[in-house]
Amino acid sequence: MFQLFKTLLDKVNDGLSAPAGTTNAYGLNETELACVSLMLMVAYADFSSSDDERALATDYVKREFSLTDSDAAAVITLADKQAQDATSLHQFTAQLKQLSYDARLALLDNLWQQAYADGVLDPNEEAMLRKIADLLFIRHSDYIQAKLAVSG
Repeated sequence: MFQLFKTLLDKVNDGLSAPAGTTNAYGLNETELACVSLMLMVAYADFSSSDDERALATDYVKREFSLTDSDAAAVITLADKQAQDATSLHQFTAQLKQLSYDARLALLDNLWQQAYADGVLDPNEEAMLRKIADLLFIRHSDYIQAKLAVSG
């Protein structure tokens, strides 16, 4: 029990020690890393992860942030650790709410692509995307349009 509290306090202190606008060794800031972490959380929502889902996340990182293969793999590993350690979606969506509405819609489009990467939309993935859309204050009509654009 004590170890759990110590771990939580360490996470809080780590979050407080790094200023919000700082970047990691690969040039990504916290907001960008949160986007990648959410992609991986959606990939794991169905309790399985395919190579297609991981490849899509890696391609997104390489394309979006102009990273080499090795740097993209390192970013995916870092984001994967954040996704595995996450206690809720709020720790990622709280900072993403500050993005413009168009940027939040673009993120939702990428998340839908991630959900369909393995060719199957699992109910857990869809529920997670609904929750993310709500937390990012995305209108329901835009949520549905994004889903239809990727699925149809």
